[in-house]
Amino acid sequence: MRLRALEYTADLFRAVVGLRPMRPRALGHFAGVVWVAVGLMLGWRGGVMLQDPSVTTVGLALGLGFGLVIGVLKGRYVLARTARRNLKRFHGLSHPRPWNVFTLRFVLLIGLMIGVGRGLRALADHGVIPWALVGGIYVGIGAGLAVASLVYFVSPPPPLPTRSDVAPTLATRGGPIGVLISNLGTPDAPTTPAVRRYLREFLSDERVVEVNRWLWAFVLNVIILPRRAAASARAYSVVWDEKTGSPLLHWSRQTSTALARELGDDYVVSLGMRYGAPSLETALEELVTARCRTIIVLPLYPQYSNPTTGTNNAKVMELVMARREQPTVSFVPPYPDDALYVAALADRVHEAMGDRPPDHYVFSFHGLPEAYVRASDPYVEQCACTAWALASALELERDQWEMVFQSRFGDEPWLQPFLDEYVPELASSTPRILVTMPGFAADCLETLEEVGVRLRERFAAAGGEELIVVPALNDHPVWIESLAGLVRETRAQHAYR
Repeated sequence: MRLRALEYTADLFRAVVGLRPMRPRALGHFAGVVWVAVGLMLGWRGGVMLQDPSVTTVGLALGLGFGLVIGVLKGRYVLARTARRNLKRFHGLSHPRPWNVFTLRFVLLIGLMIGVGRGLRALADHGVIPWALVGGIYVGIGAGLAVASLVYFVSPPPPLPTRSDVAPTLATRGGPIGVLISNLGTPDAPTTPAVRRYLREFLSDERVVEVNRWLWAFVLNVIILPRRAAASARAYSVVWDEKTGSPLLHWSRQTSTALARELGDDYVVSLGMRYGAPSLETALEELVTARCRTIIVLPLYPQYSNPTTGTNNAKVMELVMARREQPTVSFVPPYPDDALYVAALADRVHEAMGDRPPDHYVFSFHGLPEAYVRASDPYVEQCACTAWALASALELERDQWEMVFQSRFGDEPWLQPFLDEYVPELASSTPRILVTMPGFAADCLETLEEVGVRLRERFAAAGGEELIVVPALNDHPVWIESLAGLVRETRAQHAYR
């Protein structure tokens, strides 16, 4: 290696002094050395000008910063093109010599630039323009030459082969259909730091909290997170399982596994959370790696709302648009009255209440600020659609059930009636109440702790006899059948494959 380097140096020396023609590559290296030398010289001259007594600290910073930024950009996008043209010209010469580094046109341009430089220095000497400007220009030109000179030393990759002797099979054809099943998300652990990270990501989403971002950033990080993270961590510790961890993640995984089994080998199912892990990005990457050219996104939100389905689908599209090769993506539309979904809800209710019907049925959905609905969010209408369909499946009269909302946050007006107020108020007159939560596809903090623990305690304290809490759908077989049908229907509507 050392011997070859010495031979190359000797060969370059003989060529430079004119004893023999240069190889195009050697001429390119020589041109690079010249560009670097000139660039360093101009940069040094500019630095001397910036040290003139008339240059203030601000002028020095502006001149140096302006020169470096403009110079690097010019070198990368303008002078580098000149260098590549020179390399191409060198390879077209029959007997390259050192003086072939510059064309006559380039020599004239250099002479013009030298004249302009002298003129700028003369103007600065007479106080017409500041030395900081002239120094910045010199630094910029020097930086541009130094950056562009790299073209002469870095060998470009060989051209990609494009000839094919056999007709290719398009990669966009065939392959399994990807199903990206998604849910809200969960902390990694029932600890204050983990919950704080999760809440910060969740509550920083502008589709979840629609207020001024600067104001909300202050409120979130200074007021809310220091207080709410610890309280939420204690609540999560109540429902956290030592073996399976987060109930929402556990049941979401069970749902994903059961759905993959139901759909069969033509599909690949991957689970992604809007916040936390596994992320939507990870799930999308798994499907792309599995050669899924078409992907169906299945949010586990039967009722559409901007802070749930809206932000989920927007994030998926953001991830897809960022990819160089983009799969074909479609979204399962909201399914608040899907027949099998409603049937699965009714089965859960019958399983929970047994042979003795309750005195009253409560259908609880996650709350939402009233302002979102006033801004045309269709959530309330779709919740009502589910409630009426479920009541019909259970053969209930209107006075036997009520639709309420839970999990409100903050002081602004939220959808009413509130679950934590409505149920305790009925305790004395209605001793046995059944609460089912149709909008929650998987048991989580809101179903297990908020309703299963805290609401049950408040109901008993108010004189209630029994609060029947219906489990979420989780991996109920009819629910899985419903999801599979929604996926197949979406696939058929978009004529995949």
